[in-house]
Amino acid sequence: MQTQPDDMLKPSAPPITMVPLYDYASTATTGPIPKKKPNPCLKVICCILLIIIVLITVFLFFTLYLFKKREVQITANNASLEDLSFTITPITLNLVLGITIGIKNPNYAGFNYESTNTTILYHGLQAGVSPMQAGVVKARSSKTIHNTIYIMATTIINSPFLLPEMIAGKLPLSSITSMVGKVVLFNNIKIHATVDTSCDIVVDLQSRTMTSNCNGNVKIS
Repeated sequence: MQTQPDDMLKPSAPPITMVPLYDYASTATTGPIPKKKPNPCLKVICCILLIIIVLITVFLFFTLYLFKKREVQITANNASLEDLSFTITPITLNLVLGITIGIKNPNYAGFNYESTNTTILYHGLQAGVSPMQAGVVKARSSKTIHNTIYIMATTIINSPFLLPEMIAGKLPLSSITSMVGKVVLFNNIKIHATVDTSCDIVVDLQSRTMTSNCNGNVKIS
């Protein structure tokens, strides 16, 4: 009787079966994995947050930039001699002055000013008045306003200063103009402004010239 080798008597080990981590065959037969549907509530929340951010940005832009109070500025303020004739015996005086006021409005709405007067004073006496009609300085623009004032000699003829100063050849005058107006933004926000201008004027009767020193002030409320 023949004996078999020991390795022939040992039972063989079972074969190792490799199990794939992902069964492509089963996937192919069962179909693709269904995708999760997006949550509609999440979309709504994102849209609401986006709208809120846009509204806040617009509000800050209007509040910090467009609605910002900007001071109305005086760009020109001077006086000029337009006509002059006089005699000393008897005392007669024909004097015409021009007052120019330049206003700049940097706001995003028009500056509406009320009607007012430009007054000429001679040693405290009212020597002339010129009315100035109401108007508007458009948004982000400038406007020059010119007034012509006729000196009323009859109101100053009895002044004790007039004859000596006419003989000396120099007449000191002063002008005052006060403009009240407002800027209205979107029919809601109002910016009130008062523009005060004044000029110290010296008329040289001999050379028929004049010098002036003008100042302006703007008050915002």
